[in-house]
Amino acid sequence: MNSMAALLVIVACHPQDTTCLQDPVAVISYDTDAACYQALPKELQRAKAMADVIYGDCFPVAADLVAGRNIRQTINPEKLTALDASVDTAGPAEAQALVPPIPGERYGAIR
Repeated sequence: MNSMAALLVIVACHPQDTTCLQDPVAVISYDTDAACYQALPKELQRAKAMADVIYGDCFPVAADLVAGRNIRQTINPEKLTALDASVDTAGPAEAQALVPPIPGERYGAIR
């Protein structure tokens, strides 16, 4: 039994500045990190239809967090219009980590 699963997270960003939407364009669960990385190029291509600048990656999670669930959450397309609006004067949202960062050497081994 595999003890790790993965979540694919895709975010969209404004093409002319450094702001990105706070809500991910998509969050998709996979049973393994290998399955996530295999699906990554196709999902990034699909997201390109919604926004010009997108970023995505697979993040390992404990398998019991997604066991028996099929997570596929996508952003409301109306929220993507924020990328075309002028930049909020308050600036971009601050990043908040939900888990401690994965050391670079360990992250490279996950792929």
